[in-house]
Amino acid sequence: MSETPFGISLRFALFYGALFFVLGVLLPFWPIWLKSRGLSAADIGVILAVGPWIRVLVDPVITRTADHSGSGRRMLVLAAIVSLIAFSGFALVSSFWLILLITLVFAPSYHALIPLGDSQAMSAVERYGLDYGRLRLWGSLTFIAGTLGIGALLTGRNPDLILVVVSVGLVVVLVTTFLLREQNEARGHARWPEVLALVRGPRFIAFILAASAVQASHGVLNGFSGIHWKAAGHSELVVGLLWGGSVLVEVVLFAFSGAVVARLGASRLLLLGAAACLLRWAILAETTFLPGLVIAQLLHAVTFGATYLATMHFISAHAPEGLKATAQGAYASVSGVVMGFSLIAAGKLYGAFAGGAFYGMAGLAAVALLLAFAALRRNP
Repeated sequence: MSETPFGISLRFALFYGALFFVLGVLLPFWPIWLKSRGLSAADIGVILAVGPWIRVLVDPVITRTADHSGSGRRMLVLAAIVSLIAFSGFALVSSFWLILLITLVFAPSYHALIPLGDSQAMSAVERYGLDYGRLRLWGSLTFIAGTLGIGALLTGRNPDLILVVVSVGLVVVLVTTFLLREQNEARGHARWPEVLALVRGPRFIAFILAASAVQASHGVLNGFSGIHWKAAGHSELVVGLLWGGSVLVEVVLFAFSGAVVARLGASRLLLLGAAACLLRWAILAETTFLPGLVIAQLLHAVTFGATYLATMHFISAHAPEGLKATAQGAYASVSGVVMGFSLIAAGKLYGAFAGGAFYGMAGLAAVALLLAFAALRRNP
């Protein structure tokens, strides 16, 4: 029996909602749990960097297999199962090396859910005329729920509460993957000439490098903002509010994403995201005063949201049918390399300069801005 666009949208909304609820807990507060285990800033940077780096090897294999076999939905289920099992191991360990070992399994399996899910969603968008931003905004809303909820629950309590909340969230993620229906058709033979033509194209390279650099410039924010703001005297609840508020403005952007992308185009959105990073990181480097933090966090809709939308629409427009998951995997790999180095640098910079580490991210954003200009010249 054929599904209605509403039914398909609902399934993806539930999937994104569960997936990004977990991310809403992990992104701001996982470094706090790692610190509670006695890890240094440099150790935390390594743990956070391992995930993106291992994805460089794993994501292309997973996404290419999904395109080749038309089994993206089954691979989503498998990745969700592995994520849940691996994450449960964190409750049993406290040493750097054991945490690192578990991260090598959990990080690639959990983060593979994003390109696999996006590939399925973008195929549904093209097939049924859906609005990707309106599917994805449910993930942003639950991200807010995750950051605010764990921020309120964690205040004055043991950071191990993070393990419980994330484990429950991963169970829900697994359930939602069973609700999805396969959207991509099997392509049969690998057709490597098409793959190479896609990933070697100058406009694809320029755009993906620029988008990866923009997202990687969030390294200090993702890795150490919670620790930095707590050290400045802000509570876990305030940290959660700062993260939740930043994603709330992202929701507004996603709600009108169709019109925004149609008006500006993917390359101009990317350019805007890179430029906004320069301002955001400069503010965060200079102040921990709450009004300043609020202003900086409101820029999240542009630095992350606009860049994310630009990337998804660029890949959808330029990757041929049957290679969309492969293109997502290529982007995830490049982004993983750059983000991995960014997180390693973030750990070193934060350990040495505290808030001044954000200036290092501003330097990376400047590189991203130049790359975005190059992408715009090739893709007006």
